[in-house]
Amino acid sequence: MRTVRLRAAVLAGFCLLLLTAASASAATILVYHRFGDRSSMSISVAAFSAQLDYLEQTGHKVISMEELAKYVDEGRNPPDKSVVIAIDDGWATVMRAFPELKRRNLPFTLFLPMAYVANPYCAATLSQADIDALKAYPKVTFANHSFSHSPRLARDEAFAREDIRKSVERFRQVVGHDTPYFAYPYGARSDAYTRMLGEAGFKYLFHTGDEPVSAKTKAGAIPRIAAHNLSVTVLASVLRGQEALMAKAQPAKEAAGTLLSATPPAGTIPHNVE
Repeated sequence: MRTVRLRAAVLAGFCLLLLTAASASAATILVYHRFGDRSSMSISVAAFSAQLDYLEQTGHKVISMEELAKYVDEGRNPPDKSVVIAIDDGWATVMRAFPELKRRNLPFTLFLPMAYVANPYCAATLSQADIDALKAYPKVTFANHSFSHSPRLARDEAFAREDIRKSVERFRQVVGHDTPYFAYPYGARSDAYTRMLGEAGFKYLFHTGDEPVSAKTKAGAIPRIAAHNLSVTVLASVLRGQEALMAKAQPAKEAAGTLLSATPPAGTIPHNVE
């Protein structure tokens, strides 16, 4: 009888460990830039649509930036298979992808460089009319991506301070409100730049990184992955890799053994998030 009870206890403990590993969850932020043009940072609308089809077919849920921020604030893992869609730089080609996102009723976030959007001298970027049309969609979040989008921002403190001031002021003029979300141009950070952004009211700071967004993610260092040149096959590998990283971070990693999926092959995740 004692042997039976011991075996039952061991089996129960093993099952609990497996459940702990299986319950590991996180979110992945996928970043895009341009749609349907010849830029190296562009994805065709058809390829973008295929990625969204894959997410839907595999049970991934696209959540808003506000939902993600809540999990970060509470120190909780987002629901399993959560994805956030972000679009950087405010290119006018966003309007080619917008109908696809709207048709699917998906939330997304625009990180805007404020010197260029709503600027009549920058025809390649979103106009004020475009931004007003986007504002009418209740599932879009507007976020800041600096004023100048300059590589000097992480190394020139005086330049960065003025750039932050101008970006906040211009964001209010163009969008009509403030935002707590900021993505570092080129993913470049410095202690001084981060401090000044916090002083300006930016709580959620986004950089380039391969790791998933989980209970351990800090509001001041949220990672994002460039997705513009991922085939559906590579996207699937990246997302499986994110899930594997979370599972391996759990106490059950040794007990789960070969049940944990492999990480994606080296070099499959692009790092040119700007």
